[in-house]
Amino acid sequence: MVSKISWHEVAQAVENIADQISKDGFEADYIIGITTGGIIPLGLLVKKIKIEKILTVSAKSYEKEKQGELDISYLPEANLKGMKVLLIDEIADTGQTLKQISQILIDKYDTGEIRTASLVVNKKNCNFLPNYFALLTDKWVVFPWDKEEFPKYFE
Repeated sequence: MVSKISWHEVAQAVENIADQISKDGFEADYIIGITTGGIIPLGLLVKKIKIEKILTVSAKSYEKEKQGELDISYLPEANLKGMKVLLIDEIADTGQTLKQISQILIDKYDTGEIRTASLVVNKKNCNFLPNYFALLTDKWVVFPWDKEEFPKYFE
């Protein structure tokens, strides 16, 4: 089964996550988005929590609806030693992308504290729960920016 997430639900999820971060008192030095899916949540969340230092990591592990090995094609050149980092993606299906990239940030950059966020968590598959999330599902999720929503633009 498929669950389609609307732009309205995305906006509400970002508000929810921003509220969680505020209540938690976490003030990140950097926010890092995992592209491609996490780029839109990154942009929306940055406006809400007002972090000026923004980075991206390019990684993917899915081909269609099948997860494979994590393929990282880009890591930023930045001094993150001792920094507080918020890592965001659109979904934590198994949570392995957030988990593995968090570990890379610790190992390669010697970051201080890392917190993770995703708009959606797959409650059936996820074994690495983000610190902050808004929606739970057990279905395959299609976001408004996915090519399934705009097929004619991806031909």
